[in-house]
Amino acid sequence: MSNTLVDIKNLSVSYFTYAGEVQSVRDVSFTIEKGKTTALVGESGCGKSVTSKSLMGLIEKPGKIKEGSQIIYNGTDILKFTEKQWQDFRGKECSMIFQDALVSLNPTMKIGKQIIENIANHNVDNLPQGELRKKAVDMLKMVGIPDAEACLEKYPHELSGGMRQRVMIATAMITRPNLLIADEPTTALDVTIQAQILELMKDLQKQLGMAIIMITHDLGVVADMADEIVVMYAGKIVERGCNEDIFYNPRHPYTWALMNSVPRLDLDNKEELVTIEGTIPDMIHPPKGCPFCSRCPYAMNVCAEYMPEVTDLGNGHEVSCWLCDSRADISDIPFLNGGAQHE
Repeated sequence: MSNTLVDIKNLSVSYFTYAGEVQSVRDVSFTIEKGKTTALVGESGCGKSVTSKSLMGLIEKPGKIKEGSQIIYNGTDILKFTEKQWQDFRGKECSMIFQDALVSLNPTMKIGKQIIENIANHNVDNLPQGELRKKAVDMLKMVGIPDAEACLEKYPHELSGGMRQRVMIATAMITRPNLLIADEPTTALDVTIQAQILELMKDLQKQLGMAIIMITHDLGVVADMADEIVVMYAGKIVERGCNEDIFYNPRHPYTWALMNSVPRLDLDNKEELVTIEGTIPDMIHPPKGCPFCSRCPYAMNVCAEYMPEVTDLGNGHEVSCWLCDSRADISDIPFLNGGAQHE
């Protein structure tokens, strides 16, 4: 029996603006396994959030999912869903935690009403209101809110940032979804609360057996959580593999750059933080070669002219880079130490 929950095949999403076609996601393919965590990692504008919105059927005009794209969920291509099928799918089969809880929660509605509304939308057993309220209280307790009963009667602005994020998680998970999409769920939180929220998500995943898609630009966030990491740049996947492959054997210069830009505690305070020079390409006119070419210190002539083929390094580790071609001269390329320069 297959352990694959979602199989994304050749997904391409464009936004048709007055300036031209913005190619946000370009021919992206990867799988999500049941009960596992997949991280989509990359800078802002790399296409990770658009990919996740495609999974929820939330691409709105002027955006469009292009012909030939497929998202197979439990054997069904959900891109062919009717609006009624999408409404049944969202919240029940697949839920999403958005980046800013204060913006995502309705400021005019009490917490309890917002959570209960989500269960009521998928209340196939026609449970009475009292039973729905009890479920909401139990879920708030599960996500670590101390006085759950009292919390139901509060408005979002009466809670701290960490508590609001816990309410968002409770709202998303009250229907016991098979897939949870977390779009930068800890960005607005301090590091202590961030660690608590990530630990909470791991615990709930073990209890409920759901798959998680974690969207982030911070490799530090996914280091202890992700089973598989998908590195995206300019709408394409440049490298993907298991946690160990990406952290201990990264093969794409962009992955090296992301690794090196994470602040380290073992460096002298006087050392400057490492940045990735340059900017992402114009996605109305994406480069015909490797999208990272203009920012890559190891770029060759071929990189600017031709898109590199995907190289399979074994055990599901794939990279799209000309440096992995057998004809490339890699004598001066720091493969062994993840792209970091020797002193």
